[in-house]
Amino acid sequence: MILKSQDTLLAIKYWSMRDKHRRINIRELADSIGISFGEVSKSTKRLVSAKLVVEREYGFTAEKGALFEWLAYGVRYAYPLESIGYGRGMATSWNCPYLKSELVPPSPPIVWSSAGGDTEGAMIKPIHEAVPFAASNDESLYQALAIVEAVRSGKPRELAIARDKMSLLLERR
Repeated sequence: MILKSQDTLLAIKYWSMRDKHRRINIRELADSIGISFGEVSKSTKRLVSAKLVVEREYGFTAEKGALFEWLAYGVRYAYPLESIGYGRGMATSWNCPYLKSELVPPSPPIVWSSAGGDTEGAMIKPIHEAVPFAASNDESLYQALAIVEAVRSGKPRELAIARDKMSLLLERR
């Protein structure tokens, strides 16, 4: 079974919901990330098969160790970074307002194309088209997705820092 780009988005969403120990309605989940109900269901099956997500008594949750390996080492090869021009959007990578580090953020900023975006910069294609919408609804998800973009775009030094930040973020709770 081959993972699709929305699977990575959904796996990170399951991680961001880790403190909500209640069964979440699949329709609510689909609405919160902008993916159809059917795709969430199929995606969850692929994630369980890939062992990125496990089912608990309160619902599905991300397997942090496997998720870290996938985000830190696999995503950059499965979904290479693609520039799509210059314009207004939502700041990501090291320009994300929630991602603080000792690195100087790139100039112009890196952004995902987004109608309600407040930052002008170099636009990149996110791992899935629903990423800007999903990130705008969940701060933890936004932070994790911004780190994913830092991994996808990173040179060796930036990549090492992004992987450290990813590890700390996933283990934080």
